[in-house]
Amino acid sequence: MVLYIIGFIVVFLLVLASGLPVGFGLGFLALGLLTLYTDFEMAMGMGIEKAYGALDSSVLVAIPLFILAAQLISATGMGKRLFDAARVFFGRMKSGLGIATIASSGVFSAMTGSSFVSASTMGLIAIPELRRAKYSDTIISAAITAGGSLGSVIPPSIVMIVYGYLTDESIARLFMAGMIPGILLIILYSLALVALSPWSIEKDKPASGPAACNTEDGAGSPSASMNAQSEALAGVSSEDPSETEDTPFTMTHLEAIKQAFWGLMAPVIILGGIYLGIFTASEAAAIAAVYCTVIGFLVYRSLSLKKMWDILLSAANLSAMVAIIVIGGAMLGHVVVFGRIPQEILAFIIEQDYSPLFLMLLVNIILFLLGMFMEVLALMYLAIPLLFPVVMYMGWDNIWFAVILMINVNLALITPPMGGVLYVVSQIGGIPINTVLKGAMLPVIVLIFVLLLVIFFPPIATWLPIMI
Repeated sequence: MVLYIIGFIVVFLLVLASGLPVGFGLGFLALGLLTLYTDFEMAMGMGIEKAYGALDSSVLVAIPLFILAAQLISATGMGKRLFDAARVFFGRMKSGLGIATIASSGVFSAMTGSSFVSASTMGLIAIPELRRAKYSDTIISAAITAGGSLGSVIPPSIVMIVYGYLTDESIARLFMAGMIPGILLIILYSLALVALSPWSIEKDKPASGPAACNTEDGAGSPSASMNAQSEALAGVSSEDPSETEDTPFTMTHLEAIKQAFWGLMAPVIILGGIYLGIFTASEAAAIAAVYCTVIGFLVYRSLSLKKMWDILLSAANLSAMVAIIVIGGAMLGHVVVFGRIPQEILAFIIEQDYSPLFLMLLVNIILFLLGMFMEVLALMYLAIPLLFPVVMYMGWDNIWFAVILMINVNLALITPPMGGVLYVVSQIGGIPINTVLKGAMLPVIVLIFVLLLVIFFPPIATWLPIMI
């Protein structure tokens, strides 16, 4: 049975490596396996039934709405205002501009729920400023990949919504569970940048830009396969880093707060409403989209009808990509259960009589290795059906395990060869991918440290959720 499970995972990875869009690859693999288990006609019937049921969920309504809100936030200029405010408060500190990047990325993640949107938007804003301050490309990569990796832990995280949907867990409790680990990550990322500050500035730094991008990233490379996704996730961002290129940066603390006020209010309204029980996660997503639309048209006046149409098209395109992955993942999840793979894994674990700590460390090693080669949602749809029965059998807290999985998702986003955020940073900043990989070692080390903290001190994840 162990060989059967290993074979299934190998075939799964080969399908993902085939170049097929992730959702279609998952769906075709599911239909193929169902046909082997039953017959083609029955496989088609079961596949269609699961595909329809996968999208027939009020929980998943939140995903396209949060995607739309993220596109609106990016296009209205909220990200630039948040970065400028963080720059005012942290800019004079040691490695202050790097800390400002991390802090504003954290707030931006709390508004969008997407690591790719956060990394692409903050990259467009922060990279030119960091370069003007003569930060090395390695430290720039560390700051942007660290900030971009926050989107999966800090609520409202889209992957947390998927986890709640697959395990029937409260979305509000999951969001609360991500707060302390997310804040801890922001603090540790900032401290790490301060520790590296003696090596962060280059005295005579050659000009670099998009033209300097590593030519090794050919059409057949992993980065080429990620570029289309990163461009879609970046959406129709209007954040133009060149706007202030020749203008000295002068802003008082009061002016900074006034500029960033409406952006800072977005996560307060979204998360505050959910935690206070005023509305559900899906309703919060709708409120976020309406709020950002009103701010864009009436307050910032950065939206026009034409721009709004482009935003809607971009959000619809990205939502369709996610929907196809959800359908394919749901079909494959059904196949996993139909083939009794989770039961066999559970029986094997019971037979081996592993200690809870050893089993947890083994699960995390497996998740880390799978995350290196898998797209995030594909990882979720493979890992949860296989591991959730183990979580239940071991008596592990589902909220605790969710945070552990989210940290592994963050690691998957910044570890090669499938680390999507790495290619976003390389593409937007014109930084050679090898340099980006060197910079990403900082957030990888911090994430592993926080992962161990959560494993050995579960209240980091579970304390806030038990308050509601």
